[in-house]
Amino acid sequence: MTTHDAPLFRRLLGPTMDLLPNPVRDVHDGQGRLELSGLAQIDVMPGLLPGLICALMGLPRPGRNVPVTVIFDRTPTVEHWHRRFGDRVYASKLTAGTGAETGLLVERMGMITNVFRVGATASALHLTVVCCRFMGMPMPGWLAPRCAVVERQEDGSFTFDIPIDLPWLGRLIHYRGGLASAKNRHDLV
Repeated sequence: MTTHDAPLFRRLLGPTMDLLPNPVRDVHDGQGRLELSGLAQIDVMPGLLPGLICALMGLPRPGRNVPVTVIFDRTPTVEHWHRRFGDRVYASKLTAGTGAETGLLVERMGMITNVFRVGATASALHLTVVCCRFMGMPMPGWLAPRCAVVERQEDGSFTFDIPIDLPWLGRLIHYRGGLASAKNRHDLV
C-alpha cells in the first residue's frame, strides 16, 4: 500500500497512528463501511438560541442514554460520516487539507467547514479545531466555534468526548459516549 492509498487518518498521522488504542485505531485506520452503535450523554446550553443553533446544524438534543449510530464510509481520499443521535441526523465529509492546510483534517458539514489539527498518543486521538469557514469565508476568531475532540478506549470500547464552545455564547453542546460494532456491543456508557 502506497502512502497515497493509505487511509485518511493514517496519511495525516503517519507512524504515530500506531500509538492509538486498538478500538480508536480500528475506526480510523481502515477502508470501506463501518457501522457502530452505542449510547451518548448530551448536554446543551439551555435557551432558545442554543437549541436553534443545534437544530439548524442537526446536532443532538439533550438527553441521557441517547441511542447513537455512526456509519463511516471510508476511502483513502475521503470519509463520509453519517451520525444519528436519537431523532437527529447529520453528516459530514472529511478530507486531507491541501495548500496552507496540508497536514490538517478538513470536515465539511453543510455550510460549515471545520479544519482540525490531528494528534495521536498512546491513550487518545485528539482533534482540535484550528479554523472554521462559513460558506467558504473564514470566520473571525470571536465568532468561530472551539472544539477539542478526544477519542479513546474505555473498558475495551471506542469512546468520544466532543465539547463545542462559542466564544460569544459559551458551551453550546457537550456530547460523549461509547460505540461498538453490533457483534461487540455490550453495556456502553
